[in-house]
Amino acid sequence: ASHPLALTTADAVATNGVNPWNWRDTSTNGGDNQGTYGGRVILVKWGDYTKRIGIDGTAEAIKEAIKSAFGLRTRRAFWLEDEDEVVRSLDRDMPVGVYALHLDNGITIKLCTFEDADRMTVRTEDKTFYTEDDFRDFLSRRGWTLLREYSGYRVADTLDDLRPGAIYQGMRSLVD
Repeated sequence: ASHPLALTTADAVATNGVNPWNWRDTSTNGGDNQGTYGGRVILVKWGDYTKRIGIDGTAEAIKEAIKSAFGLRTRRAFWLEDEDEVVRSLDRDMPVGVYALHLDNGITIKLCTFEDADRMTVRTEDKTFYTEDDFRDFLSRRGWTLLREYSGYRVADTLDDLRPGAIYQGMRSLVD
């Protein structure tokens, strides 16, 4: 006996033959962007996915709608570029049109840790930070206050101090 509320894949296919959980919104491909929604709508594209986003709310509401529509669950920064590659601010007065969604790549560094007391065994890993809070949380979880470049004297205690691709080691203080 099957569960009375169980849905099979066949049950889930909508009348137009498209699975309702399909990320690709076929109604916007080649359409005129004039659906049944009465407010102002923009098309936002990210990779193969296109979503219709209403822009009648506040900038924060538009931002949350974009994050929800694309399943973005991080504090990672993002922005929209129009077809002329102009970065647009999110607001209800932004021009109706098609926008490309871009995600912040963050800052990626190499982190060097020693696996034994004599500092002979070294392990490196790539670490990417997207926000100052991410960086602070990372340092505090390890009991560090800053990072120092492995082959130099430059230290980083804020995200802006980091140099992409540089190799760092964690320190509790400058006299570590």
